[in-house]
Amino acid sequence: MNIEMIGFDADDTLWHTEVHYVQAQEDVLKILSPWGETEQISRIFDQTIVKNLSWYGYGIKAFILSLLEAALQASRGELQAYQVDQILSIGKRMLSEEIVLCPHVQETLHVLASSYPLMLITKGDLLDQTTKVKRSGIGDCFSIIEVVNEKSPETYAKVLKKYHVNPVNFLMVGNTIRSDVHPVLALGGAAVHIPADTTWEHELVPGFDTTQDNYYELEHMGQLSDLIAQIDAAR
Repeated sequence: MNIEMIGFDADDTLWHTEVHYVQAQEDVLKILSPWGETEQISRIFDQTIVKNLSWYGYGIKAFILSLLEAALQASRGELQAYQVDQILSIGKRMLSEEIVLCPHVQETLHVLASSYPLMLITKGDLLDQTTKVKRSGIGDCFSIIEVVNEKSPETYAKVLKKYHVNPVNFLMVGNTIRSDVHPVLALGGAAVHIPADTTWEHELVPGFDTTQDNYYELEHMGQLSDLIAQIDAAR
């Protein structure tokens, strides 16, 4: 494989994110405790969030809109204005959370950026994600930043065509099989899976074949430079 470009996911690959979503759901569950059991309301959350992906897409703002809708449903319309304000405040807190990089990210990106063009390709809200990049302190490592609505084979193909990159020479690094690994392998590229401590159930792919060609799994980002050196040596 002749690596022309290395792509990176952002949330829970470069910096911690899912922990904030989990905490937000727990906080809203406390607000809704008068109207039902935690497990029942959590199911309403999950169903509403997934149902609304085609309407709102991904990101914190979409997430909070779905939590508000779910809260109204779970409370049977009895949610009070001050409680709506509490949920909105949780969303604003999420948007202002400190960006905490995952282990080994900063040093690994600086090493790789000296030898390869790096692309950041992430799902979510454009304003939120670009703001995170600026606040992260690692934005200068990337020659390309793409915020997309969905990570499908078609999306990757379109982005790679835009930058004249052959998919078979593209290496993607991310924490989810569904968004970061499977679509790139489908195009003939290579993908590195670095699992996060917590992964949203929607991003799981049961039965995924981990023995297929061009699939790699690492424990942490600090192992990436050595893996890429091995891939280059094998070329």
